[in-house]
Amino acid sequence: MSRAEDPRPARTRAAILAAVASLSERDDDVTVLSIVAEAGISRSTFYTQYRDLDALAVAILSDAFREVEALDLSLRQTTSPVETARATTARLVAEFARRRSLYAGVLGSRTTTEAHRAVQDAFAAEALETMRATAPGGVDPEVAADYIAGGSLAVITAWLLSDEPATTEHVQRQLLALLPSWMLIDERDHTA
Repeated sequence: MSRAEDPRPARTRAAILAAVASLSERDDDVTVLSIVAEAGISRSTFYTQYRDLDALAVAILSDAFREVEALDLSLRQTTSPVETARATTARLVAEFARRRSLYAGVLGSRTTTEAHRAVQDAFAAEALETMRATAPGGVDPEVAADYIAGGSLAVITAWLLSDEPATTEHVQRQLLALLPSWMLIDERDHTA
């Protein structure tokens, strides 16, 4: 007989994510101490789920990047590349705006190279299918995915750390303007 999976870790992760959402909504600092206080758990319980705040942010962003990539691949079937890029960059910027305090702390001045690289790797891994579908011959899709992830994160990190941050719409416009033109060309419009 197999034993049923213990539901407590899933409940703990849900409580942690709810605490991050509440703290972010109130624009409070998102720290391990504030999360455990908000979630009503101990620090040791937090650390059984996540190595540190960086690992929590990477986990949340990995899920967000996965959702953005799924949206991108879905929209590319029915929508122009430009409209697809608008929708996906809007979703990406909205995620960073939603948990601004957490991400600013992780990607900001106290960031470790390991944490920043983990976020970039997660972003690039999820962008890879889009790069495989859009990159022209001679452009390595893995290099393109890393380039898009690194460049996008540079723009987003500067925005997160700004003393007078621009609007999310401005950040989205900047991300769109910086995309390679080949990502915005609809190959269905071209005839051989």
